[in-house]
Amino acid sequence: MKRVNLNPKKSLQVQLFLNFIIPFIIMGVLVFGFVKYLTDYIINEHVLPQFDQILEINGESLAGSINETAVNKAIENPAQNGELVRFLDTFIEGKEGIEYVYVLTKQNNKDYIVGLNGSGDAMVESPFTPSQEEAFTSGKTVLTDIYEDKWGSHKSYFIPLENSNAIIGVDMSTNFIEKLQTAINFFQLIFLAASITLGGILAFFFGRRLIKPIQLLLASMNKISNGDLTESISVKRQDEIGRLAQNFEEMRKSLVTIIRSVKTNSSQINENSLELVQSFDELVDAAFQIAAGTGEEAKAAEVQALHIEKISQGISLMSDKIQSVSNETNAIGHFTKHTGEIAEKGSSQIADIAKQINRIQENSDISQERLGLLKEKVYQINQDIKLIKDVADQTNLLSLNASIEAARAGDAGKGFSVVAHEVQKLAGQTEGTVKTIDSILREITDHCIQMVTSNNEDNQEIQKGVQLITVSGELFGQIFEAVNTLTNQVDSMVESVDDITKASTESSQSVHEIAAISEERVATIEEISASSHQQSTTVGQLKEKNRELQEMAHSLSELVEKFTVQ
Repeated sequence: MKRVNLNPKKSLQVQLFLNFIIPFIIMGVLVFGFVKYLTDYIINEHVLPQFDQILEINGESLAGSINETAVNKAIENPAQNGELVRFLDTFIEGKEGIEYVYVLTKQNNKDYIVGLNGSGDAMVESPFTPSQEEAFTSGKTVLTDIYEDKWGSHKSYFIPLENSNAIIGVDMSTNFIEKLQTAINFFQLIFLAASITLGGILAFFFGRRLIKPIQLLLASMNKISNGDLTESISVKRQDEIGRLAQNFEEMRKSLVTIIRSVKTNSSQINENSLELVQSFDELVDAAFQIAAGTGEEAKAAEVQALHIEKISQGISLMSDKIQSVSNETNAIGHFTKHTGEIAEKGSSQIADIAKQINRIQENSDISQERLGLLKEKVYQINQDIKLIKDVADQTNLLSLNASIEAARAGDAGKGFSVVAHEVQKLAGQTEGTVKTIDSILREITDHCIQMVTSNNEDNQEIQKGVQLITVSGELFGQIFEAVNTLTNQVDSMVESVDDITKASTESSQSVHEIAAISEERVATIEEISASSHQQSTTVGQLKEKNRELQEMAHSLSELVEKFTVQ
């Protein structure tokens, strides 16, 4: 099983995964925070005020309708609390949300519950809470905050009775607020988890889909750099990666064609060189035979005809061999020229691939510039947020001064005091919101920096690809230079073969002249001897050229042996 590198600096797949999922996480957190803030705002600014208003209305209704005489009777004689309890039970009927209504009193420094709906007990000792103590002592109504006990969460309203030493209390349940907050938080967490999960799934599959062809290209490049050309690559994409893979596959095929052609041509060159060696040996033998024939012609005229016949046969054989050599050298010339054309085409394709990779790098540089502009915009937003915070602080200070002035004005400044208080509260809310936005902008700035760093690492990976392409281009250049050198040597060899052909023609003419004109025998024999020496010299030159050709073929074979083809 292939091991996955989880280091973002060494894995493009991990970088893509992080760059893809981080925006989902940020968006999920922002939505979570916004909904949380909106929920708290609605509950604190709308639900709770309406709840308090309903609680106060029920309390005032109870205080206005209760029979204080029945309250006093229950305090003086607990056995007579039946009328009070029935009233409390009747009052609570049909009023949704009210849990308890009760009457409290203090006798002999002890706190008592005079009557409670649903309970027949009277004058049950029960210590006052701070809110109950405040309402009883000050003679003013008291609205409590939300509190919790073993029966749940509640909110209470206490009202003193004017003609009795008692207060009445109304309790309403606030469990629905806690349930509402719990439900909203639960759905927010589900949304956040779903966003992160969806982002992770999309990041995994999209990242895998994008990185897979790049990994294939990189693996194939490594194999080619090691000389292995056997594996083909197929990427079914229409974008820049697909075109890069297509050009890369064409380059690989061209390399395979070139290597095969060079191997074939080098093998043929070796074979032709062996044939040339044999032909040269036969030419030397023929030259020796001609020299021997001319010597014997000078010594003995009686064997002239026999020597002329041998010379004629030797020259005919030499002409055939020379023609064979000429044909082989022409074939070698065609092969070397064709190989040069293929090598030139491969070099051109390498250049096209290098241009494509440079274009990808330019696009990456543009992305980096845009990330820099985004960072500058975020910095400008931070400056604007600071200005808003300063305005909020100044507004808060002005509202505080206005409240002080309104307090000094007394009743005439009450309305202005309320307005100043609302302005101060709005300034406080603005400051809190500004802090939240500032924190979010800091996170966005950090992520921008991470994306710039990741983009720089991508540029380094592209530079590695450029280096690999450059190495391949240098190999093509070496092959192209070797083929050009081979072509020049083959052309030189063809010229030498032409010289041999001319010399053979001259020798043949000399033999015919010997047969036709016997009186010029001595001069003809000298010409034949001179021609034989010329042939020997030419054969020596051809042997030297053939040796150089063999060395070039051997060097070319060693060069192409670095590559493995199917």
